[in-house]
Amino acid sequence: MSTNKRALGVAVAVLLFASLVALQVWRTPKPQLPPVATLPDGSSLRLAKVSFGTTHSPPGPWWRPLAQRLPSDWQRRFGVVTNPGLSTPTSSLGVWLEQEKAGHHSRWEFALVDEHGIEVLVSAPSSHDATPPSGPVLIGRAFTAFPRRGKMVLLRIYDHTPTGGRSLQASFHFPNPAPGPHPEWRPQPPPARARHGNLEITFKQLQTGLGDGSEPRSPKPGESSWARVDFEVKENGVASDVWTPDGIELSDATGNQFRQQSWSSGVRGGVTHLRWAPHLWPSETAWKLRTEFARNERAVFSTNELIVVTGLALPAADSVTALNLSTNRLGHTVHVLGLSHGRGKFGTRNSRMSSSGISIEVDVSPELGTRKRLTVLNVRDDQGRKVDSSGAGSGGGSYSFNFTPMPDARSLDFSLAVQEVVLGEFVVKPTPFIPGK
Repeated sequence: MSTNKRALGVAVAVLLFASLVALQVWRTPKPQLPPVATLPDGSSLRLAKVSFGTTHSPPGPWWRPLAQRLPSDWQRRFGVVTNPGLSTPTSSLGVWLEQEKAGHHSRWEFALVDEHGIEVLVSAPSSHDATPPSGPVLIGRAFTAFPRRGKMVLLRIYDHTPTGGRSLQASFHFPNPAPGPHPEWRPQPPPARARHGNLEITFKQLQTGLGDGSEPRSPKPGESSWARVDFEVKENGVASDVWTPDGIELSDATGNQFRQQSWSSGVRGGVTHLRWAPHLWPSETAWKLRTEFARNERAVFSTNELIVVTGLALPAADSVTALNLSTNRLGHTVHVLGLSHGRGKFGTRNSRMSSSGISIEVDVSPELGTRKRLTVLNVRDDQGRKVDSSGAGSGGGSYSFNFTPMPDARSLDFSLAVQEVVLGEFVVKPTPFIPGK
């Protein structure tokens, strides 16, 4: 009887596997991938697989994706080897490359070009690199933003040059796995405004194809293309320099959607701007911008928002100055650990979030989320000189604000503010930057 049950189980497994095979063969497209590219060092690079979705399995035998759908004990029985793939929270373009020999692909940058010839450098929130004992090096990238409208996509791969530019290594032209049809958004009629009480934010312009820098200009050779949005801000009908953009989410009608992780902003005469790279494709008729605004050091903060620290001694090289100040602001416990330098780190941190300069280290619990901010204000040394920020990092409720004081500085004064941000949402048309206009 047990032998019959075992035989029946095997028969059911074989039948299920055969059904999955038939389903996969019916559903799987067969894109014609381009030929192998020869890299400048003489090695070869092949575009092995392109896919669309939230998960992307690596290239391999045609039956592997099917076998991985079987229960885990059946996978072990059949000796199925599962390789890690790529996954993203939203739909993405998955690209798998096979390199003939190990190279310097960790320095590569990727760009995608739409059917209008517009190139945008793209970041990959999910990646996988593997160097097997034998066979080609496997390189996987998943891009949540890509030109989804159109029949074909062009992938370009760049390497950095010793002079700081970029050198084209290879390019591949392949069918778009998600060509639509997609809807089209219409931009808001001007003036596009967002109001919050006595605060009024008016969209002025959205430009693409700029170089890096606070003043609008064209990119230098090898430089990334930036986007810039300008707003006019008024409080009680009067131009205000108190509010600055401090975060942005972007989306378009084709399904591209992402939160920008780094940016630069400024304000002058009631006009504030935000710059970022990479950006979406300007060939779309409209982008949706969800822009977050926070108050800067010109604002007046309440005692329930502000923490003031004075005379905190700068740490010696590769060490820390502990403060261990804990207080509650807007329902969050803010623990100011102190200052760190170089390789110095606090015992509660697994690693340093910055590798150079002086850092103000802070932990916040529970995490603030996207609708609140922890802001550093008015950082000055013991001689009253302003100390400018050289960057910041955060993750999991831990914050590190980086500064480079003058060599003769001995201590720092600074303030921290926990504040709620104001959200401005706009559906607007991107326009290419034209010098002289």
